[in-house]
Order: sequence, then C-alpha cells, then structure tokens
Amino acid sequence: MTEHPCKGMTRAEIAAFEAIAINRSPRCLKRTLDTLLSRGLIEKEERKSLSDVYFVPLPLHIQWCEWAGERYRGKL
Repeated sequence: MTEHPCKGMTRAEIAAFEAIAINRSPRCLKRTLDTLLSRGLIEKEERKSLSDVYFVPLPLHIQWCEWAGERYRGKL
C-alpha cells in the first residue's frame, strides 16, 4: 500500500500539502509552508507576483495520487 507523502505530519501540514496538490492556495501559517518546503514536499514557483505560488513536485504528486486511488477505490 502506498504511503501518503506527509505520513506522520500534522493535520495542518497535510491539509496544506493537499490544497497545493490540487492547485488551491493553502490556508495555513507560514511555519506550515516552511516545514513542507524544508522537507521537499512542496516547492515555490520562481516568478514575480504579488503572492507566493507553491507546487508539489511531480514524483510526490504521483505518490499522493496513488495513495488516494488506493484509499478511495470503490467508495465513490
């Protein structure tokens, strides 16, 4: 069974990761984003804008999709 990329992390960290994974702005503290960045679970897009834009690196996004597929298969 595939593990969630944020296994063992706080609910806030997992929620922020998952928001970013579906291209939504995370609603969390900067400290939460810093934790995700330091662990390599998200990256900050390098571009000039008024707000920071984050994304999940592709290998981790694939892992998260596999985890979700295994967890929710047949439940829809």
